[in-house]
Amino acid sequence: MYLGFGYWGYMHTVAVHVCWQLAKIKRTMKKNILVLIIITIANYAFGQELTKNEVDEFTGKTVKETSWETLNKKSKLYSYVRFRKVDNTIYFVFKMMIGNKVYSVDKGEVIYLKFADEEIIKISNSEYQLTTYGAGATGLAGSKMLGVELTCKISHETLSKLEEKTLTKIRVYTSDGHVEAEVKEKQAENFKELAKLIN
Repeated sequence: MYLGFGYWGYMHTVAVHVCWQLAKIKRTMKKNILVLIIITIANYAFGQELTKNEVDEFTGKTVKETSWETLNKKSKLYSYVRFRKVDNTIYFVFKMMIGNKVYSVDKGEVIYLKFADEEIIKISNSEYQLTTYGAGATGLAGSKMLGVELTCKISHETLSKLEEKTLTKIRVYTSDGHVEAEVKEKQAENFKELAKLIN
């Protein structure tokens, strides 16, 4: 059956158009991936910052708060930390996810921080916490998983140690037992820089 030159010419035009559109999509995807890589590198390299540094207009108290930094990203423990300072009171704020299960952390329960020189610092959770969805996350990743946010009041002496010492391991006790994980060197350095911001 003869379809004529018009048909084949039309099919050629369609094929060229489709190829052009695919090439355009590919270029756009490459640009988007490059932008994401640049943002990720920028956040990784320059992530530690004060996200709040202000005087509360109602209470007159000075409030400082750092960005969240990753401590662990292991299958058994995902954890993040930031520091908060209200006037002269300093808080170590800790988010964690242990799988996707229900557990609680009692008021007064201890978080153990172990350092390269073998010193262990104990800090205490300020109030009872039960896992809720998204509480252990700092963004979309993990927002549909169960986790907790713990707030621990720490002394200026403890903060000074956190600024100087290299954190190597963390252990947290929950109603389901304890979980611990090593802290990688890069995260340990970021942790020190974070502590310095709040002082």
